[in-house]
Amino acid sequence: MNKKRVLIIDDDPEIGNLYREFLEGEGYLASCCNDGSEAVIQLEKEKFDIVLLDIQMPGMDGFKVLSSIENKGIPVIIITAFGTVENAVRALRSGASDFLVKPFSLEELSLAIERNIGNNGVASEISRLKMIKTILELNRVIVSLTELDPLFDKVINIVNNIYQPELVAMYITGEEGENFVLRKYMPVKNKLPEQLPVSCSYAQVRNIFSERKALIEKERNYRITIPLTGTKKEIGFMYIEVPAAKEISEEEIKFLEIFALQVGIGIENAILFDMIKNSYINAIKSLINSLEAKDSYTKGHSEQVAYYSLLIGKDMGIGSQNLEVLKNASYLHDLGKLGIKDSILLKAGPLDRDEMEIIRQHPSMTVKILEPLGLKKDEIAACFHHHERINGNGYPSGLKGDEIPLLARILAVADAYSAMVSERPYRKAMTEEEAIAELKRYADIQFDRDIVDTFIKILRENKKEVKGDERN
Repeated sequence: MNKKRVLIIDDDPEIGNLYREFLEGEGYLASCCNDGSEAVIQLEKEKFDIVLLDIQMPGMDGFKVLSSIENKGIPVIIITAFGTVENAVRALRSGASDFLVKPFSLEELSLAIERNIGNNGVASEISRLKMIKTILELNRVIVSLTELDPLFDKVINIVNNIYQPELVAMYITGEEGENFVLRKYMPVKNKLPEQLPVSCSYAQVRNIFSERKALIEKERNYRITIPLTGTKKEIGFMYIEVPAAKEISEEEIKFLEIFALQVGIGIENAILFDMIKNSYINAIKSLINSLEAKDSYTKGHSEQVAYYSLLIGKDMGIGSQNLEVLKNASYLHDLGKLGIKDSILLKAGPLDRDEMEIIRQHPSMTVKILEPLGLKKDEIAACFHHHERINGNGYPSGLKGDEIPLLARILAVADAYSAMVSERPYRKAMTEEEAIAELKRYADIQFDRDIVDTFIKILRENKKEVKGDERN
């Protein structure tokens, strides 16, 4: 019996030789090629029964190699460490028979070769099922996203990369639960298409949920409406328009339906995560209220710092997601003071060296409280570093300049101003002008000058004195 011939195309010689030695031990004749262009030449000269092909290679990458041998009738197994939905689907559409994501066992490799050699109808169908399984595994990244906007962005990006549509729109259940509301869309032009409603009733899309299948209409474009369902209920739907010239296959529609199942569960998880997170935040705010109820000097500080921080952040154009992070960090930044004795925290006079060292531990205590709650790293970082100084003489890490996270630098200015215009046990509240003078004095020393200038501009524009009541 003639041995089956395998061509291994991988730019890493060690990996190629590992596969070759293993396959020769399994009874195959295996050859290695470390360059895509050389592999194409070798395929022209010699006959192989199957090809193992890496995607990421210098010069001629795996997709270009795949394109050059597309019509030769040789089964190709894509082998890559870059396992994305886009790569998997692109490989399938380009003629690949199978798709393995590194790391995998040599036994998995052997089984993949066995089912693909000959490329008969049965093997082809098995490979297709394997591809779908792989895509489902890759879609776990969708489910892992815990915020709706990044999730929608990822979904739209995947659909865009695969199908190059003219329009993608995401609808999810509104607050009342009766209508589906447009949450995200990607049109050809940066405006809302006239035919795309801002909301629609359940009755208008009832059919896609009853049949759990995509609704396909073909006029000038393919108009595809795909249900998004969670574990228990309808979550929403995805609407896609693809130019009719592209010819959407049944296989591609099936992929979209499978993909939509994952997206629906991802949306459901994100909504649930947001509910849980808000519960955590509200619980922590209750703790903050407990902290601020210790004495009259602390009441309302967190709200003030949040107010000032958001004014600065909006003026600096930092974006809605970062504004949300900044708001949460402003509320939570002093949470660690719950672990400090009242005799230190409420001391009427100046603190001694040991007491000051204890006070300086509150950012670390804050982090210990927040980390188990699964909050964003940027939220925790802003809380942890809001006492750093631009000149590097701050705490807890001694960061300086741009080493300090931007949100922490904003928080530092808002926190300091709130403290200065607040009545303290050991001093009277400063006036707005006095506090502004202090901010100017310590710009480029304690504070970021650009942030100080922005905040002063905001205060000047408001033309009113805002006083707070908290100790720093």
